[in-house]
Amino acid sequence: MIKYIFSFLLFFSTLYGKNYYSKIVENAYISEDFKIYKDLQYSEYQNKKINKFSIRLDLKNIKKNTYYMTVISDIDSLVYTNLPYIRQNNILILKINKNTPEKIFFNYSYKQAKIAEFRINLINEFEYKYLLHYEGILYGLAYGIIFSAFLYYLIIYISSKRKCFLYYSLMQFFVLLSLVGFVYCSFKSYPNEDFIYTQAFVDIFETLGFLFTLLFAKEILNTRKIMPKTNIVLNFFILLNVLDILAISYYKYSILYEYMPFSFGFLVPSFAGFIAILNKNKYAIIYTLGWALMFILILLIENYYFPISGIYAIHLVAPLESLVFSFALALMLREIVNEQNEKEKLLIHKSKLASMGEMINNIAHQWRQPLTHLSFINMNLQLASSQELSKEFVNEKIEESNEQIDFMSKTIDSFRDFYKPTKEKEIFWVAEAVKKSIEIIKPLLEIYSIQIKLEVIKDKQIKSYENEYCQVILNLLTNAKDELINKKVNNASISIKVDVKNNKSEVKVCDNAGGISLKNINKIFEPYFSTKENGSGIGLYMSKTIIDSHFKGELLVSNKKEGACFKILV
Repeated sequence: MIKYIFSFLLFFSTLYGKNYYSKIVENAYISEDFKIYKDLQYSEYQNKKINKFSIRLDLKNIKKNTYYMTVISDIDSLVYTNLPYIRQNNILILKINKNTPEKIFFNYSYKQAKIAEFRINLINEFEYKYLLHYEGILYGLAYGIIFSAFLYYLIIYISSKRKCFLYYSLMQFFVLLSLVGFVYCSFKSYPNEDFIYTQAFVDIFETLGFLFTLLFAKEILNTRKIMPKTNIVLNFFILLNVLDILAISYYKYSILYEYMPFSFGFLVPSFAGFIAILNKNKYAIIYTLGWALMFILILLIENYYFPISGIYAIHLVAPLESLVFSFALALMLREIVNEQNEKEKLLIHKSKLASMGEMINNIAHQWRQPLTHLSFINMNLQLASSQELSKEFVNEKIEESNEQIDFMSKTIDSFRDFYKPTKEKEIFWVAEAVKKSIEIIKPLLEIYSIQIKLEVIKDKQIKSYENEYCQVILNLLTNAKDELINKKVNNASISIKVDVKNNKSEVKVCDNAGGISLKNINKIFEPYFSTKENGSGIGLYMSKTIIDSHFKGELLVSNKKEGACFKILV
């Protein structure tokens, strides 16, 4: 359609605007001498430079309604027009109604020959009164909503590493650039020397927007695994968009969306979403409704069923799409958080089970000595039974037995309290929590002749979950013990320093096992990463999760001269 309309008519408006032109303008003519007029042809004036020209618009008989014609051109070069106008920035606004002359003239004279610049758009009275003068507010709100969606989900992607959030964020980014490009073009005369390159960039942004829409649909619907045939269809249209971007780079306009309606770009993911619903994917419902809504709205804009111009309509529809999908992704994010919480609970449980398995050996070691002592007591009683037993002797052996039994009972209590889940926060001293952890692991350290040194410089009370803090300290001590044993370090030792700096509790757990290799030091807090042959890779991950989430603190690691050093800041 564009090639039949003179280049002075808005390319953007013919694609997106309310189609008032065909209702109001009968014919359009051009003259290069202000005398002889001929039909306007786009191809003739696309690159032709002239010194002066005149535009004549023959209007149809307007029986009712009032319209407004906006003209963007080199206003300083306008020498005559037979219709009153007002000037708003660099735009001329002319009122069109039944009293308007049948022929409107616009005469221009340039100081130096250049490409003729002239573009018109026609809007209705509602747009003139309520949108034209406030379009800056409309654009600002639309851009603010879209940019917020882009930034918010980009941040979520960085923290979650879910591709769907990245694709949605980039989709919003290129939609935003497209809208800004539309508005920029709408305030520029057309044609001009750089318009073709500007339009090329806008077309690239549009195509990239549709490209990431399709990638988002693939990821959110998981078509690769669940719907392989639908995935092939989506891949085909993704390939078309990639090829279109390459074509724009060469031809300077979109070939794909020159022949395929924009609304089709939302019909494809709507179709994929419908297939997903048939496959009983309940989460696909809201996305499918969103894509279907966009398809219908864009289709109405393309076929001029909206009562307002396309540039205003698209600035209303685009942020609406952002809000709909942001709501859908918010629901998905809630599901992800719930799923993550369940995984964390499971990992904590697994971590405790792993620790408990090791601690059973610790209990066995602590019980071995008192059991041996009880055995000796029984042997003494048995040997003495052949003689007359004194009351003092019996009481002495009973007291010895009770001491050993009491020791064993306290050992059970210590482990029971250590692994007992705590639902309520409590105030506790950091040094006391550290001591509890040391008491649990100390018997195992003695078996392997590992020295442990505790230095309390300054202590601090905190209100949180003491058992979880003890679990973190125990994990760090266990890892240090395993490294010392694995590397067969002579004079193996673990040092713990408790201090307060900048009103924060600081606990350092250091060993002399030689440190962590540089290739692994940035990975040790990742889930399931372990340098141990049979390690689960969840101990340090859960320790960091507990400190970050439950204590709002930091768990850091570094290599010192003798070995690795972990620091807890709470």
